[in-house]
Amino acid sequence: MNQFHSEEERKVELTVAERKALLGISPDFHSIVKAEYFDNYDLPCPIRVTIQTRNGDYAAVVLRKNRHGDVEKEIQIFSALEEFGLPVPKVLVKPFLNESGESEAVYSLLPGENLQRVSMRSEESLQKAKELLVEGVIKLMDATPFIEGHEVVKLMPRFTLTKELELLNDENNLWLSEDGYRLAVIYLQDILKNINTPLVISNGDYQPGNFLAQNGKITGYLDFESASFQDPMMGFVKYPIYDLLPLSRTDIVDVFLERRGFTKEDFRIRLVLGCLKILKKEIPVTGGDEETEKYRDRVLNLLMQSVSH
Repeated sequence: MNQFHSEEERKVELTVAERKALLGISPDFHSIVKAEYFDNYDLPCPIRVTIQTRNGDYAAVVLRKNRHGDVEKEIQIFSALEEFGLPVPKVLVKPFLNESGESEAVYSLLPGENLQRVSMRSEESLQKAKELLVEGVIKLMDATPFIEGHEVVKLMPRFTLTKELELLNDENNLWLSEDGYRLAVIYLQDILKNINTPLVISNGDYQPGNFLAQNGKITGYLDFESASFQDPMMGFVKYPIYDLLPLSRTDIVDVFLERRGFTKEDFRIRLVLGCLKILKKEIPVTGGDEETEKYRDRVLNLLMQSVSH
């Protein structure tokens, strides 16, 4: 199976604080054998650490650093999701500060393989990964009423479609000087006034690497640093925007829409908003290398197609 990154690229040199936290998990832990990033799209990401015990056995744990959110918040959300009955990592070491003052924690390593890996194995595995991912997302959404009534709800921001659109209107968004972008914002302002789809709990990122599976069942939910209440379709817009292969070439979005009673027109509106968000967040208005130019052109074309549909 193809790797995203080589073993050398994934190697991690642990700091003194990290080694102390890891070896302090258990009196049986003797030495750290290896620390490496998981083989995900982007690095850095969570780190898999292999530890040798005093009797010669081996144990694996996950060192989790802040990336785009808050590890302490993630831990509290994991606790609530575990109460609901979803498989999430257990906290082995509570958040501690590393030498740079960043917050880190250590989690248990859940069983299973992430659905990105599953999807890349064969056509049959791709279809299975699609079904499991949709199933996993729906189960997560089903936790919404429980989370709404839990104390962790205080940590969860609420992002209606209107609010997400409003966040695009700031002076730092250089894209607003572009006619096509600005017209798409105006186009959505009118439409979103009449949309009141109930929000659901979301980790904000339904990419397949955030779901683990084994023997045909979901065995793990990952990455809740930036969890919020969000429109139920927004977590899927990244499939066409990022072209998340190979799942983006399946009917994964249509399957989800059908099972939740949404239409392609419903999704098209969210896709317009998703394109606007990604352009603001990740893509410069002009310049960049060849890869950036292709990325910008693709997202702009997708935006124009979605608006003019």
